[in-house]
Amino acid sequence: MKITTVLSILTLMVSISGGAAASEVAGRSAGSAGLTPVSHLQAPPQAAKQPQWKSRDEYDAFNAMTTEKDLNKKISLAEAFLQKFSNSDFKSGAYLTEMQTYFQLGKSDQAIEAGKKVLEIDPDNLDALAFLSYVFPFVFKADDPDATSKLSRADSDAHHGLDVLQKLQKPANVTDEQFNQYVKPKRAVFNGAIGFAALQRKDYANAVTALKAAVDDNPTDVYTFYRLGLAYMYSAPPDYDHAVWYTARAVALAQAAKNPASDEIGKFLKRAYVNYHGNDQGLADITMQAASAVNPPDGFKVAPAERHKPTGNQAIDYFYSLEDTMKAGGDKAKQIWEQTKGQSFGYGGKVVSADKGPEAGTTLVGISITDSSKAADTADIILRNTQADAKYLAKGDVVASFKGTIAEYNLTPSFSLTLDGTIDDDSLAAAKEEAKTRTKPKPPVHHPTPHKPATTN
Repeated sequence: MKITTVLSILTLMVSISGGAAASEVAGRSAGSAGLTPVSHLQAPPQAAKQPQWKSRDEYDAFNAMTTEKDLNKKISLAEAFLQKFSNSDFKSGAYLTEMQTYFQLGKSDQAIEAGKKVLEIDPDNLDALAFLSYVFPFVFKADDPDATSKLSRADSDAHHGLDVLQKLQKPANVTDEQFNQYVKPKRAVFNGAIGFAALQRKDYANAVTALKAAVDDNPTDVYTFYRLGLAYMYSAPPDYDHAVWYTARAVALAQAAKNPASDEIGKFLKRAYVNYHGNDQGLADITMQAASAVNPPDGFKVAPAERHKPTGNQAIDYFYSLEDTMKAGGDKAKQIWEQTKGQSFGYGGKVVSADKGPEAGTTLVGISITDSSKAADTADIILRNTQADAKYLAKGDVVASFKGTIAEYNLTPSFSLTLDGTIDDDSLAAAKEEAKTRTKPKPPVHHPTPHKPATTN
């Protein structure tokens, strides 16, 4: 999703000491949950030297930049300032102006680069640190070749932001309430970024810790509650009670704010809830309760579904038995999984997805084998396939048979097994033929020339 659908405009302040002006870079973000700094709060100084204007020309150029209303002209003035006054003590202020202005223009990449330049000059700048930490989850791509290094950079920036906040001294003329209004939203942003990075690394325990701290400071952020729910849900064993509650709160907050993400998060929650509970009864009540309470009440429980009844189909019954055991969790689940991993499994089903795998020459084929998954259009099996013709498979294709070695299982949002295996040749051949008809160009459509009525004199 675009960042601009999540945020509007961050409120940032360039604090300038030494008797000079203070330039307020305008705009407020509803999504940033109050990232509005209190005037004159700054990170602890890193050096005894105070920034100084070198000329009246420099001072006037800076103020012209910060007071300019036209956003594109503001960028031009900032660039001109940076070029003309390359040795200015206020370069970080110019880059902060660019960061905020680029973001207002919807140019998130340039805003992020400007934020990084601020940190090159002023590593403790809380506005830049908070901005980069806030936007990172919305721009991060797990399949980016540099994903690992970008996660490390974001995690490091967020931890550094927490360290700077910890050292921040409350000015004498600022009340405790004002100080907390400045500190808590930024602390929530930093913990949120740390939690997101841990979630991407599948470090769910640390993700829960950081994200829980974030929602304690900011109890109205949709995405932090959603990620907290994911962290609980993907934990081993999953904590469905907290996962359902915090995801339901994310849905409730998104609905109240008319956030377009409410539909997507709501669908995920319903699938996960039905997968565990057996149906969606009670989910609406939970969502309503979560709208007015940050944390679940004491004793809150989501009742698990009854175990599947035998169907008489050996393959389906084996799949259901494994699903019920893994959902129950505990030592038995661990023991059964150790016995199951590496075993062979095979059956037939319907293709619900076929995507290029993370490794060259691989295709991830989602296959539904149970009646419930076929009806819901969800995958019971994720087949990691290296057959060249698997790339021709499309949603709706029928796979007569597949076979493979069980490698992984997933409980969220519905139970599935990941196999390393193959698909029968006839099914792949049929898919290849069908692909030809899908890619065959359609004949041109010739529209008759409209008859022009005769004119009369």
